[in-house]
Amino acid sequence: MERLKSSLVDVRLRMVVLFLLWTLPVLCYIVIGLIAIYQTGWMKWVLISLPIAWTSAWIIRRMWPAAKLSQTGHTVPLTAPDFWTPIDASAIELVEQFRSEVDDVNSKTITDGWRFIEDAKVLAQRLANHYHADTGGNLVHQLTLVEMLAVIHLATEDLETWVLSNVPGGNIATMGQLKQVPGVVNKIELAQKIIYFGSAVLNPAKLAAYPLWRKSGQVVVELQDELVRRFYQRYLRQVGYYLIEMYSGRLKAGSQQYRQRFAEMATAVHAARGDARPLELLQDLETTIAVMGQVKAGKSSLINALTGDATAKTSVLPETQNVARYQFRLPDSDNNLILLDTPGYSEADVTRKQRSEIRTAVEKADIVLLVMAANSPARDADVKMLKTLSDYYQTKRQLRPPTIIGVLTHIDLLRPVREWQPPYDWRNPHELKEESMAAAVAYCQELFGSTVSDYACVYTGDVHPLENQVVDEVVGTLLAHLQQGKSAAVLKAFYKQLSEKRVSELTKQVIGLLKSALS
Repeated sequence: MERLKSSLVDVRLRMVVLFLLWTLPVLCYIVIGLIAIYQTGWMKWVLISLPIAWTSAWIIRRMWPAAKLSQTGHTVPLTAPDFWTPIDASAIELVEQFRSEVDDVNSKTITDGWRFIEDAKVLAQRLANHYHADTGGNLVHQLTLVEMLAVIHLATEDLETWVLSNVPGGNIATMGQLKQVPGVVNKIELAQKIIYFGSAVLNPAKLAAYPLWRKSGQVVVELQDELVRRFYQRYLRQVGYYLIEMYSGRLKAGSQQYRQRFAEMATAVHAARGDARPLELLQDLETTIAVMGQVKAGKSSLINALTGDATAKTSVLPETQNVARYQFRLPDSDNNLILLDTPGYSEADVTRKQRSEIRTAVEKADIVLLVMAANSPARDADVKMLKTLSDYYQTKRQLRPPTIIGVLTHIDLLRPVREWQPPYDWRNPHELKEESMAAAVAYCQELFGSTVSDYACVYTGDVHPLENQVVDEVVGTLLAHLQQGKSAAVLKAFYKQLSEKRVSELTKQVIGLLKSALS
């Protein structure tokens, strides 16, 4: 990120330096005046400044070349908001690749409106193949009219905001005036030549510097082209962003509802770096944490340690009989979470119905705590359960899979068993017990890979009382991944609301059509 910021500053600084070097002599003429300069005897020094400034501009132009269209785009790359799914994040590479391959554009070719349409179509086709490879290449097979119009509206609205903020006179100049810009530039160039040769009457030696002046004059053209490139890359970036949103299904309700839900979400998520409170402002949102694990892995002890005596069981999860729901409040926070206690599983001791209930709970979860006994290497049942969860989200690619956190319990039974002198820092092991804990985590990492995002090692027994150990380790890890959990919850709530409103929206549309026909 620091590299990207540095690149962006570099591009802007180059434009400012070259612009100042080119216009400084002209500004001197305007402010001081040719007559005043001549009368004061400063003409010689001003005339000397011209070749010095223009020579500097020409040298910098050669040593500091202008970025091509593809290079310009990489100063502000497309980035994934927290609520994007894995398939959305992987689509960014397609957008960035297209931005690096697209033909260059300048102040003359930017006026070709078909260029905008054709490039958008090519990018849309690439993303369509990414999301719907099984549709036979039909670009609009999976799309609605509202979705396509929403892409146009949202991208255009963003570009309008960018032009108002970055293009001087963008809200004043008419299209007719913009078409005259090339002619105006030619007239300005002609005027510059007249001034140059006029001043050469007083100093004929300037005629020898004319070729240098002409070469340095290309700086103005390059500055214009760089601004055009930045505008066009901004266009491709925004179109790519909203095409990803379209293919993910988040524009089905139109641009207005999308702005209301996801603009608020993006603002809240990015404002909440290290602080979960701004996320509480989101409406109709519950973050659900499912606690799953094998029989006797220590799930019940972990839940008791998290909830304490102040929080009681509230209900049973709908569609299940054995999944208990708890309201869980993070320490020193008003942020309420839903905690689901699922039945323990194993290779043989769990019925098909219980296994189905576990899967139902985990599918509704935004964060999963996978509880495992640190002293037991038996992980086949855990691998199968995670595979089932992964397969489900492969069929629900519009949803963000829950963040999975591995919680290793029974750490007191790791070697050396008789040693118990907490606290232990297993992330930076120095003692034998810490090394055993780190080895247990490494074993899980080898089995699960990137499926499990983070790990915590805790003791939940009552033989060795240890206050706040579970809270410090597990809650701290939960807080680190709470933003991703909130993002997953937003997507689930959005699609649930969208599904519930389809019938009512269709009814309103039919009634509106009948009213229009009868009026």
